[in-house]
Amino acid sequence: MSYLKITTIISFIVLVSFSQSLSANQCPNIKLQVLGAGGPEINDGLASSSYLVWIDGKARVMVDAGGGSSLNFEKSGANFNDLQAILFSHLHVDHTAALPVYIKSSFFTGRETPLPLFGPEAGGDFPSTKQFVKALFSDGNTEKKISAYPYLSDFIEKQASTPYLFTANNVAAKSHVWSKKIDTALKISAINIHHGAIPALAWRVDSGSCSITFSGDMNASSDNLPKLAKNTDLLVAHNAIPEQAGKIAKYLHMTPSSIGKIAQKSQAKKLLLSHFMSRSVNSKQQSHQLIEKNYHHEVLDATELVKISL
Repeated sequence: MSYLKITTIISFIVLVSFSQSLSANQCPNIKLQVLGAGGPEINDGLASSSYLVWIDGKARVMVDAGGGSSLNFEKSGANFNDLQAILFSHLHVDHTAALPVYIKSSFFTGRETPLPLFGPEAGGDFPSTKQFVKALFSDGNTEKKISAYPYLSDFIEKQASTPYLFTANNVAAKSHVWSKKIDTALKISAINIHHGAIPALAWRVDSGSCSITFSGDMNASSDNLPKLAKNTDLLVAHNAIPEQAGKIAKYLHMTPSSIGKIAQKSQAKKLLLSHFMSRSVNSKQQSHQLIEKNYHHEVLDATELVKISL
């Protein structure tokens, strides 16, 4: 073989190796950290649902704020002042209970920039996200209603003593993808999903060409999630039930086989299972086997405080 051919082959191998390395590390500046991998139970050793999206070394987005997550937020080393948005998938207690903890504690952080919260509209027995925040924090005298924590009303109603404003926003995403740019490096998107009769959203966070998508709690009765999660780098799917769960549980949540089909249809590059409950936490091996019948990429199980690279 001639010297020219040998050098051409070597150059090709080096180029391919470099390209594969670049592809494998195409999102070095965005990471996911799990603050809560559990559901509403208090005997599972897990905090309830919550996640941080880190961009360029700073925690920029929190997705859900379940009970126990605030302690893990502290352990994570995140700075509340760095958050640019909080996203609620729905208003169940295991996704929202720690919100007053974060708002009260922010008084001691010196935060001065506004912090938006985005969540679902009202439906059934559930208020809208705006109504939810008012019911928690509004000044009872001005609203002529009793709220849970009126002493924190300064955070949502502009006053002289207000350190920053916490603003609630309802997201209307009726089977189409809703999107909003937070800044030049951060975009959030949502679509409605079916979590029984509860108003619920799946969320996607994009930074540059990299993305993380969160299923939230949902059943598999619609094709909305794959619309949102198309080609996402990481899909966080809630594995709250085993395959053999009953009819009511399946009305609220995806089975493992459904997760596999949705992840494959989404063409997600990596899958993270989370939101474990006692009925699913001991069947992870079976869940992986069922998922991998349809989905042929890496499948991980969430553990709290772990940081996952894309």
